[in-house]
Order: sequence, then C-alpha cells, then structure tokens
Amino acid sequence: MAVGGEAYNELFDVFFLWSGVVGVIVFGWLIHHSFFYRSKDGEVPNIDDIAVGEFPKHFHNTKLEIAWVVLPSILIIYLTYISLGPASDVWEDPSVVGVEGVDYYEVGINGQQWFWEFDCRNLDADLCDVGVHDETGLTVLSVKKDVTYRFNLSSSDVTHSPYIVQWGAKEDSVPGIFTSMWVTPDITGEFFIDCAEFCGDDHAYMTAILEVHE
Repeated sequence: MAVGGEAYNELFDVFFLWSGVVGVIVFGWLIHHSFFYRSKDGEVPNIDDIAVGEFPKHFHNTKLEIAWVVLPSILIIYLTYISLGPASDVWEDPSVVGVEGVDYYEVGINGQQWFWEFDCRNLDADLCDVGVHDETGLTVLSVKKDVTYRFNLSSSDVTHSPYIVQWGAKEDSVPGIFTSMWVTPDITGEFFIDCAEFCGDDHAYMTAILEVHE
C-alpha cells in the first residue's frame, strides 16, 4: 500500500528495477577493475611512471566520458517524468477529485511539540474517529477503507512532517502554511504516523497510529 494506490506501487517497482540495474553496472565495473588492473608478478609497480611533483599521465576517452554523462542524464529525466503522475495523486486539485463531503472527506492534522492533533470535522465516526490505543496509549486516527481523504496539515510551533511509515507517505506541516496530502487507504490495519522532520528534543517520540477499518 502506498499513497496514490497502484500508481505508487508501480513507480516503486520501476525505481527498484533501475536501482538494481545501475547497482549491477557500478559494482560490476568496480569489481572488474579491482582485479583486472592489479599488478601481476614480475611487473614494475610504477607502470605509469608517476614521479613526485609531476602530474600523472593523462588517459582520455571522449566516448566513455560522453556515455557516463548522457546515459545517466537520460535515466534521471525518464524517472522524473514518470514520477509526475503519482505525485499529482498527493497534491491533487480538489476540483478534479470531486465534491468535498461526497467524493472525498477532509481531516485536519496539526503538529505540535511533540504530538499530533486530529480533527474529524463533524464526520460520522465510521468515516473518521479519534481515540486512544489500548496497548500503547498513542492517539489513534480511525478512517475507512477505500474512502478518499484529504489530510489538511498545519503546525502550531515548528515544522513537522507526518510520515505514514508503512505507506512511505509524508508531507511537511509548516507554521502559517496549510499543506495537504491525499490518501485512499486500500488495506485495513494499524499504521504508525511518525514525524519525519526534526522538531526538538522529543522528536523521536512524536508518534500516533492510523487505523483503517472496513
């Protein structure tokens, strides 16, 4: 599960694939050179005639230099391009999603040193509810599966960032600025909401739970 649903899962798979391809090339190149260019028995160690106070010999390969600039640039441009679609799922225009209260529901999340405040804005308890977790004592935000929510984020003091860990979703909560994040939970369960922006002494303990139910 990830914010944006299937689009984000597909994007993760693409990035994971290319990170593996690049890793194989880079580490394969490194391992190859580590063994291929080792001095062998009987060779003169200083094969490049390196001398103190002099620049070493210059070995230039224009095609190779062009390749390792152009090819990574193309890959970066490609990955940036395919990321634009899923990104719009997080910062969607409300008019595209539909009517608030019908097609989606707004929930307020306010960060404060060092806890989260949730505002269900008079929604039915089935759509949004706030409670306390029995085992941990953490604040619980309860939402419904397969319902689209717009989390409106704010902060009362410093910059925070609600991070739904298992979903890989986060957005900054900035004092004096209202930001938002679209979420459509497609699995049930309990998920941690941590703070991903260092906000002071107890930053590591600024945790709540997002509960998704049928």
